[in-house]
Amino acid sequence: MDKLSFNFDSIPPTWKLCFNEPCPMKETCMRYFAGQHLPADKTTGPAVYPNALQKGKCKLFVEKRVIRAAWGFRKIFLNVKRVDDTPIRREIQQYLGSRPTYYRYMNGQLTLMPKQHTDIINIFREYGYTEDLEFDNYIDRYAYE
Repeated sequence: MDKLSFNFDSIPPTWKLCFNEPCPMKETCMRYFAGQHLPADKTTGPAVYPNALQKGKCKLFVEKRVIRAAWGFRKIFLNVKRVDDTPIRREIQQYLGSRPTYYRYMNGQLTLMPKQHTDIINIFREYGYTEDLEFDNYIDRYAYE
């Protein structure tokens, strides 16, 4: 995991960072890890307060881990019949929240979490598609959940 490069811009804008040095959980906490990579020009933002740590446990602890994220839907639609194309796209757009959000996942501005991979693949399976269900791109990245 330590070989994976870290890009501070990958952090969701409302995600809370931690700077609680005495925390016994800091070595495995994604919030603390992200806080340690704070760019010099960033001076404000959401943070975890020290009182989140009570009795050696932090209420906002997020385990530092790497996930396999995906984006792009061209490959997964290659073998879809024309009659199913629009209904499947609409279901995925509804699942992701909107058409613009769908295109952000399509173009790699956002990456799909593992649960989203499964849920989207299940939409295809509901229409009878079971083979070649792969997204266009995959990347290992840190998880913020």
